[in-house]
Amino acid sequence: MIMQSSNNLASRKIRSIILFYLLVYLIVYGSTFVINSYLKTSHVLLYLTTTIGTILVGMFLAALLILKLNNKKLTPSIFGIRGEGIKESFLLAAALSTPIPLLWLIGIKIVGIDTLLVAAKPSWVNFPISLGILIFAVLFWVLVGTVAFAFWQAFPYELMHGISPKFAIFLIAILWSGLYNTPLLTGKLDPADIFFFGFLFTWVYHKTRNSIGIVIAYLLNENPLWWVIAAIFGANIRIAFMVFLIFRALICAISLILIFERLYR
Repeated sequence: MIMQSSNNLASRKIRSIILFYLLVYLIVYGSTFVINSYLKTSHVLLYLTTTIGTILVGMFLAALLILKLNNKKLTPSIFGIRGEGIKESFLLAAALSTPIPLLWLIGIKIVGIDTLLVAAKPSWVNFPISLGILIFAVLFWVLVGTVAFAFWQAFPYELMHGISPKFAIFLIAILWSGLYNTPLLTGKLDPADIFFFGFLFTWVYHKTRNSIGIVIAYLLNENPLWWVIAAIFGANIRIAFMVFLIFRALICAISLILIFERLYR
């Protein structure tokens, strides 16, 4: 009887996660397609705001529906928003992200700073960069990080709590990769994003159950955001980007050292 009840609970969770991801894919791709079709791309900031705003509201409503169907209460912790574990989740996510800034530093040595600045530059910004654009960029990527990690990783993980963690991490990482940068529309399927942000960050959530530190670590490693920050310095963008890159690499490396210290203490 207990085994049957456990199997029924697992089946209900699987059905809930399937419904959630069906809604998520419909909202993300449906809203992006409609906004692309009807909103003039010349109004770039309006386009970006409308897109991320629509997706964020859609994710929240989808989560509310799933929670209602499972007779669960809406709490910040269901999205990994907890006061406890912020430091741990950031340190672990930043430590695992160490190869990202290190590879960019190596890339500067091989292909030069100008090539990497072109690669990092967001398509929707141009010189000169105003304070308003900088604030918009920070807020935009905070919202992107919230959607990508609180809604697409933490929420489904909490929904599958009690199911095999290995299965949950693998499933979330695979389905996450089809959402981040909407690759089915844009063709942007970056293996590095999938590995670091999709797989490793989901594993970090499994270990820490905190999405706040993960979002902060994501912002630390989001090169287009740091291009905008560096561009505030105008003609000195090359020096600024390099200094910030070294600073980010040091934070990741220090995080890695602290993690190893804890392991072997």
